[in-house]
Amino acid sequence: MQQLLASDPDNQEMHYFAAHAAYGSGQYERAQKLVDRYMVFHSVGYHRDKAVKLKAAIEEALGAFAASEKAAFEYAQRQHTIFAYAAFRDAYPNSSNVGNADFMSFRRAKEVNVEISYQRYLQYWPEGKFKTDALRSADLAAFREARQQNTILSYTSYLSTYPKGTFADQARAREEALAFSIATADGTPGALEAFLVHYPRGAYRNEAIRSLKLAEEKAPLRSLTGPTKLVPAGMYIYRRPATRAERNAPQVFEISSPFHAMVYEVTFEMWDRCTAEGGCTGPRPDDEGWGRVRRPVVNVGRLEIEEFTRWLNGRWRVAGGEGTWRLPSEVEWAYMARGMNGLVTLSRAAIEKAGQACADCDDKAGADATFPVGRFTPNSFGLYDMLGNVAEWTADCWDTRFGAAPVLEDCQTGVVRGTLDSTVPLALAAQARQAMAVSARHKLIGFRLVRAQ
Repeated sequence: MQQLLASDPDNQEMHYFAAHAAYGSGQYERAQKLVDRYMVFHSVGYHRDKAVKLKAAIEEALGAFAASEKAAFEYAQRQHTIFAYAAFRDAYPNSSNVGNADFMSFRRAKEVNVEISYQRYLQYWPEGKFKTDALRSADLAAFREARQQNTILSYTSYLSTYPKGTFADQARAREEALAFSIATADGTPGALEAFLVHYPRGAYRNEAIRSLKLAEEKAPLRSLTGPTKLVPAGMYIYRRPATRAERNAPQVFEISSPFHAMVYEVTFEMWDRCTAEGGCTGPRPDDEGWGRVRRPVVNVGRLEIEEFTRWLNGRWRVAGGEGTWRLPSEVEWAYMARGMNGLVTLSRAAIEKAGQACADCDDKAGADATFPVGRFTPNSFGLYDMLGNVAEWTADCWDTRFGAAPVLEDCQTGVVRGTLDSTVPLALAAQARQAMAVSARHKLIGFRLVRAQ
């Protein structure tokens, strides 16, 4: 290994980082050897200037520790790190200042006040006077960090480290509550069954059993539409862009009744099922090579969507469903896209988290392709991809005036909401509306359906 490092100067870069880490953890002699080795192989280099400064700092530390006990303790105080105080103790174990170094180490841990700082104190001062306080503080800090993240994983991690911690019962309760919330939000029998297997005697057992029975009853309906959300009644305020010569009063649209909406856009999987069962008789929609199944169906015109909707409603009624699925009006679509912010201005409301975070997407936002539905975060109504993935058809016929009453008979030009350019900021995507021939097909236009409560 030594020969390999010596023969490959690029590997010597690691010696700089190792030297920096050793210096930071109070291992000054090791740090000196590593930085000297780095500088032998790098008379010039990216880290050369930093290495020169690091070498000077290391020499200052070694000089202070070699000079006297007083100089060493003063140096440790200037550094004010747990590592520096521990290095002083190791160099002068019989010094009267060891107790002060112990105190200052714990004080530094409290100043940082995170779990790792207390763990570092416990690691470097295993017999320190503040061991009990550090254990208690580490427990508290770890639980506080778990609560800040507020995820199942954060509570599981806390419990794995502190199975008998002061906050173990609270962590278990929060973990179970989050798991139940996720299972009920998913709403499938599989998710609820998995919850009951993991928490067979949990506080939510009875609720989970009831939810499971209801999910099993609704499974045939859910298989047709995917998950749905009840969108509450409310108001939508539209402010038409004004010129300098005029100021336009805002228009207020009332959503007088709640309605159900598909959480996701209609997928290729749903459309292909319609085709297989003879409900959709048009040409097979092209997926542009991006993939089918859970990606939103695209390249379908509004006339073809009407055929899909008739098939869906027929199957819906056979499965025991109530109400009728349809395209949303333009106002309904805008209200859904706005989310809970229906009473504030667009400039304040449009930049929600919806569609902005996709942790597991290999593709990059802005690419000329669609994503599988449900990969981004939902908006405040729990609806996904309202301002991303694809633009969506609405039920209205085109009118230059927003919110004009839809004219469905002999409609030749429909309204598409959202943007066909995935690089457009969300604020502009929320405002984008465009005319589109009802027979037109586009690779970045899909749809979702709604129904009355």
